[in-house]
Amino acid sequence: MNDNSRQQSILRVAAICQPDVISLALDSALAEAIECMAAHKVGAILIEAQGQALGLMTRRRAMRLILEQGADARIHVEALLPILHVSADLDVDELGFEFISQNATHALVFAATGQRLGIVSQSDIINNQGLAHDLFLKSLNETTNFDVLRLPGSCSLRMAVERMYSVNYSAVLVGGDEFGWRIMTDTDVMRLLAQRQCLDTLLAELALPELVAVDGDMSLFNARRYFKENSFRHIGVKDRSGQVIGLASYRDILRSVEMDYIYRLRTLLHDKSHALNQSQHNLRLIERVVSTSREGVLITDAEGHIQSVNPAFTAITGYEPWEALGNNPNMLSSGRHDAQFYTRLWSVLQDEGSWQGEIWNRHKDGSVYPEWLSITAIKDDAGAVTQYAAIFHDLTETKRSEARVRQLSWFDSVTGLANRHLFEDRLQQAYHYSCEQQQLMALVALDLDLFKQVNDRFGHKGGDLLLKQVAERIESTLDGSGTASRPAGDEFYIILSELPDHTALNAYLERLGRVLSMPFWISHDEIRLQVSMGVALAPQDAPSSEALIRAAEVALRHSKESGRNTCCFFSTEQHAATLSRYHIAGLLQQALERNEFSMVYQPQLCVKSGQLVGVEALIRWHNPELGAVSPELFIPVAEDAGMIEAIGNWVLERSVSEAVQWARHDLHMKLSVNFSVRQFQRGEVADRIMTVLQQHAFPADQFVVELTETCFMHSAEATERALIKLREQGVRIAIDDFGTGYSSLSYIRNMSLDVIKIDRSFVSQICASDTGGRLVQAMIDMGHAMDLEVVAEGVESVSDFEVLKQLGCDQAQGYYIARPMSSAALIQWATELSQRL
Repeated sequence: MNDNSRQQSILRVAAICQPDVISLALDSALAEAIECMAAHKVGAILIEAQGQALGLMTRRRAMRLILEQGADARIHVEALLPILHVSADLDVDELGFEFISQNATHALVFAATGQRLGIVSQSDIINNQGLAHDLFLKSLNETTNFDVLRLPGSCSLRMAVERMYSVNYSAVLVGGDEFGWRIMTDTDVMRLLAQRQCLDTLLAELALPELVAVDGDMSLFNARRYFKENSFRHIGVKDRSGQVIGLASYRDILRSVEMDYIYRLRTLLHDKSHALNQSQHNLRLIERVVSTSREGVLITDAEGHIQSVNPAFTAITGYEPWEALGNNPNMLSSGRHDAQFYTRLWSVLQDEGSWQGEIWNRHKDGSVYPEWLSITAIKDDAGAVTQYAAIFHDLTETKRSEARVRQLSWFDSVTGLANRHLFEDRLQQAYHYSCEQQQLMALVALDLDLFKQVNDRFGHKGGDLLLKQVAERIESTLDGSGTASRPAGDEFYIILSELPDHTALNAYLERLGRVLSMPFWISHDEIRLQVSMGVALAPQDAPSSEALIRAAEVALRHSKESGRNTCCFFSTEQHAATLSRYHIAGLLQQALERNEFSMVYQPQLCVKSGQLVGVEALIRWHNPELGAVSPELFIPVAEDAGMIEAIGNWVLERSVSEAVQWARHDLHMKLSVNFSVRQFQRGEVADRIMTVLQQHAFPADQFVVELTETCFMHSAEATERALIKLREQGVRIAIDDFGTGYSSLSYIRNMSLDVIKIDRSFVSQICASDTGGRLVQAMIDMGHAMDLEVVAEGVESVSDFEVLKQLGCDQAQGYYIARPMSSAALIQWATELSQRL
């Protein structure tokens, strides 16, 4: 690597410093400092006098002073922690050494001109170590404090703060396994002190937050993201049985990043040949790393006399350097290990040149603690041992686990939102919290209507771009609260927890609807989406988080069935209807095999002559359990269950084979068969139709494909290609139920059509009002203007028929003419009709 590239890779302090510096004047009241830190949610503030920075007042120091002196005591210089002054051009690694060597945690950053640019902390440095990949390989168990301080609710606030300060803990658990745990952090203490809470108040009387706990197997990378996304600083750790076994903090994860740096030191010292051949520059660097390491480092001569120790040695053992130098390391012996243990240790050290393992030592204050110790024998060129180097860290605070968890993927690769796995995890937590706190929460299931059109038009890249934009807009509505996820396809879920009331929920849904109704852009093309939403509430709508998902999906399905682009809330009636649909779907699976379907045909007459010109084929289902089931009920179920293609193929085959029989009775008429949009989405329907017509030698020009208007909105290009292919073979195309869907003159003009069928809802009004008659007249005139035949459905009376004749309608069908009938009955009815004419 050349000098230029190395220069570019160095991270400067200016790149990570925070521009906003929270400060107070010297001699301010401790209460004011407490209130300031609580308001800004910081752990320390700068104390100044006449514009000069004097030092830091930290959260922990403020807690101690209030206990000792009271909230009205004044801040004095002796109570402050030192703060460094550094150049913005300083190397971040150099600043890290300065922090540890000067026992400082913050530094003010100045430009070359002397202008103050901001402040930087140890956390800022550690967060920029670039070791996120290493965090994937570590579990939360590895940084958990299993000796967490647990206090009963009968403990006073004063005693709790004193205990926290005495053991240097930043959080404690309050309560018990029977009634659940709550947590009190130093941030909560600051808030309570800022509110002038009486120190004799019992912890049970305080509004402490509920402990949120996660599995200890969660990776540190995901744990760190969880902390940041939920603004937590502490989190409970559960074992596989759900028992809270410890407490982890964001600081513990930062500590893990630093530990990776320490491991490099251990490796460096272990490689004796590398150490002996270091350049003078690297030797100075090692010396500096040793002096600033948070792991204890002890060097002895060949006889075991301590030659040097680092500051961390003192921090861990309690012995000052002058107390340790010249002594033997057995001054730390706890007495827990017998002579045989030390004999084995020295035997391995002499044979292999190094030893590492767990050992119990004694602190200067007499307390015994476990540590992980590594000893390396350092030899000269002749192979003689000249020194021993030992590195150790206190296992009381950092429990090491050898287990490594697999790297988990928690986020959707397209949108960056939570994927299904993370979504279900967060939903479960939110649901349990909602039940325990009796707090309203909602789950919104969201689906993009007609999204397949976007993929058909712009390809999957365009579809992914639209999904990203939708995700960004959804996240913008959450304002940092709630969770949005994309489990698959064009589906989204939104978890809304801790809602104050239904008014807030409705306001959010309105805001979400407005945001998603605004135009989207793919390249230079404007896209407007229609979105269906289903909402389920917890805990009233479902007994579990899994059931809440099902409830939201039921509401979403009802939204789609209600015309799309709507929002529906879950109800028990919807649930019952869904269960009914599932039952019908189960019976449909066997209907074809059990020959439960049959075909009937409704005649279509020429309005002028009264002659039979065609029939519409209609399917009927008679189930032994349900009896006669309406097509309006089972056809949507068949579409959702993926059975419509098989049923549609049966209808096509049966109706054409029966129509062929009519020709033997000298009945030559058009056969109209309904097709579902799902069949056209498959892209093979045109070939299937022509194959069946050819197999039965049925004339293509006597076959009519009936489609609803929505078919032209779904997969419009694929539908158009199929229709063109059919019309080229002579097949005629009709729009069924015209006027009830997305009627548009543009698509009627552009699509390959031959017939429009006016829906019965319009025909029924032609005699009831002048408006009804004029509306049907307009439809007939429009159809004729485009050279289309017009068929009126639902003709129920002779007056309806006569009015249609006056309006110039071409054909009619309905109960006035004849009800749907079997093939055999149709032959007889047609024969009698021809005799009457």
